[in-house]
Amino acid sequence: MSGRVARLFESSAFITALRLAGAGAGFCAQLLLARKLGAAELGLFYAVTSLVAVLGLVGAQGYPGVATRFIARYRDRLPLQRRFLRSAIASAAVGAAILAGALVAAAFLPLPVSDSLRLGLLMGAACLPFVVAINLAGEIAAAKRRFDIAYVFESLARPVLFLGAVLALVASGLAMSGAGVIALFFAITAFVALLQAVFARRLVPPGPVAPSAPRLARRWRGEARAAIIVALFLSAFADVAIVIAAPLMGKVDTAVFGLCLKLSFLVGFLVQAAHHVAGPEIAEARLLGDAARLRAAVVRAVMLPAAGTLLATLAALALGGFALSLFGADFAEGGPVLAILVAAQAVRALAGPSVTMLNLAGAQGRNAAFCVVALVALVLGSLALVPPFGAVGAAAAVLLAILVWQIAAAIALRRAGEAGTDAISLLLARRAAGTAASPVTAP
Repeated sequence: MSGRVARLFESSAFITALRLAGAGAGFCAQLLLARKLGAAELGLFYAVTSLVAVLGLVGAQGYPGVATRFIARYRDRLPLQRRFLRSAIASAAVGAAILAGALVAAAFLPLPVSDSLRLGLLMGAACLPFVVAINLAGEIAAAKRRFDIAYVFESLARPVLFLGAVLALVASGLAMSGAGVIALFFAITAFVALLQAVFARRLVPPGPVAPSAPRLARRWRGEARAAIIVALFLSAFADVAIVIAAPLMGKVDTAVFGLCLKLSFLVGFLVQAAHHVAGPEIAEARLLGDAARLRAAVVRAVMLPAAGTLLATLAALALGGFALSLFGADFAEGGPVLAILVAAQAVRALAGPSVTMLNLAGAQGRNAAFCVVALVALVLGSLALVPPFGAVGAAAAVLLAILVWQIAAAIALRRAGEAGTDAISLLLARRAAGTAASPVTAP
């Protein structure tokens, strides 16, 4: 095993273990909040934090989605890399300021909403720049292969600190409210963002910056903004699905669906982490035209998450109802919902890093188009399946949307002449390589 492969394997194992610890902390925090806050206050917490998460992606203006590509491209041209990073940071700062101002304005609109929601929006405006900073710094760190900086702070430190704070509140016997928990969560987010920034700032290489190049800057902005839709679909898909399905079913089904979505996306982080870890390796192999190295990197990005999500699907089928009953009696019948949503993550795992490959091929526009098509499939699927089947129908609509998205990406890769990233393509490529390598016996 080469040193480069060994380092990649070690990083992948490290991130998996780190995420499991963070997921455990997140699970415990969700359990405590579900039991202590009540449905209405928990809904307020979910609504405000989800809104800020979505705006945090938009505020970064898509630069996290193209960081790996341009940092790899400018690895030997550091002045251009510095110019790109400064452009990304400046654009994110402007986006955060504009959206934070919009949240403040929304909080004072003369609408029939609760004071708790208005307070939540104001707290969200204060926290939004920190959320944008975490998004951008994490992707820059991943592109630089500093996976510790990319994942330790957001994926481990934040959920562990939040769980500790919630446990302290429960132990103190103080009354908990949605607004109070929002303030606590945002304070921890700001602290983690500042701590991450101390380490991430060292990743910007010192030295001269390339002269301003309007043509390059327009290209960066154009490709980055096309990546916003992809980022929203990948990172805020749960929030979008809840918004679409909630008006079509009752409050209990909405709660079950929302909780199962969040739990399934914890499983899905295994897929996301594997793709992020493999991203720089895939980018360099593709840039150098090294087909064997590229295929090996894609295989590593598929194997672990595929095995993990398939096992998680089986576990959800067998034990999903019991696990959900820990959150309360209303969730106990949600086992099938959880199993379907975890199966959707298994589809993502088996499809491989297709989004990464399309981004590296400069096909952010196609990625965005596929996300729009998948969103239409989600809407149509929800309209058809949620009224008769409730939360199960909503979960099936999510599975349908992910299938549409991944099939479209696989077809686009093939038409563009890029290496296939899905499990079927990898198996066919391995079989073809084995056939080519087999000795031919003379008659």
